[in-house]
Amino acid sequence: MGALDQTIIIDRPIEEVFAITTTMEQSPQIMDQVEEVNKLTEGPIAKGTKYNEVRNLGGRRVQSVLEVIEYEPHASYAVASSQNGVEIEFRYTFEQQGEGTFVTFDGKVKTSGFARSLFRGMIVRMIAKEELFHLQKLKTFIEKETV
Repeated sequence: MGALDQTIIIDRPIEEVFAITTTMEQSPQIMDQVEEVNKLTEGPIAKGTKYNEVRNLGGRRVQSVLEVIEYEPHASYAVASSQNGVEIEFRYTFEQQGEGTFVTFDGKVKTSGFARSLFRGMIVRMIAKEELFHLQKLKTFIEKETV
């Protein structure tokens, strides 16, 4: 497992966990750094759906466009973004485990350009720190919201 990989069991059925996890507009309620998320494309969530996300990173508002690159209901969901020579991909997989759902979250970071490549390790550590408690926050949110 890499720096961004996490797993957790959420005590809710896979349908609920998948639905809440893939509703990006709820991210500000789950993730401390996310201030707003707006859907940019029409229609239901599918591969190609795009969102505008604004995060507060150390007092600086950073905007990026997230694109759904994988969407398999109740099985997997992935989004990607690219900004200033840094490409990030987050992927969730879901497996029913008893009455709960086993969730795996993993992330990949790619850099391009000499300057970004020099700072790749620092960028990965910064993102890993930001995402460290991501699944725990998701678990708390889902279990609280669906009781």
